Amino acid sequence: MSQGTDGVDRGWTKERVEKALKEILMEALGVEEGRIVPHASLVHDLGAESIDFLDVGFRIQQTFGVELPARAIQEKTLSWRNLSALGRILAERYGTQIAAEEMRQFHTMGIPQVLRWLSEKRGITVQDGEAEKIAGELVDRLGREVEALGFNISLIDREGIVRLLLQNLNSPKIMEGMLRLFSVGAVADFITARVGATQ
Repeated sequence: MSQGTDGVDRGWTKERVEKALKEILMEALGVEEGRIVPHASLVHDLGAESIDFLDVGFRIQQTFGVELPARAIQEKTLSWRNLSALGRILAERYGTQIAAEEMRQFHTMGIPQVLRWLSEKRGITVQDGEAEKIAGELVDRLGREVEALGFNISLIDREGIVRLLLQNLNSPKIMEGMLRLFSVGAVADFITARVGATQ
């Protein structure tokens, strides 16, 4: 197989990518080969933690010459948790800036409660159905950002996350949904696309 000047193999096939990724995950996570199937979540099914992502990312970089954007996705989800994306949407829709200390109180609220707060504290008129629209816009924005990193957002349960946002902006199930992006198959597809693997 041909190698580039950086020593990284340039003759990858999809099958070889999947096999090499499986070996990386077995070594880095200490899991049996049979557990490493395409739909397996690196976090929920294979037990990967933050430190493991660094190790897996390093091994992927060394093997394929591809940088796994784990840090970028973590930053996107942190942005989600600190509600900065929600703050931008509210500013765009209602022309009001909400200070960070005020945003902190929203963490245990759902979007309908946030809109009630805006109505009571800022005198903003909120139309019926606005909460659902804002929740959908939040999910779509995050999806576009994650897709720009090279991951397939079809793995995200959009409607499920919208329902969760209506109940609790800080639901752990939202983060679980985002972490599903890191399935074995999704990571293999991400690498395959970047190395120009053949079938």
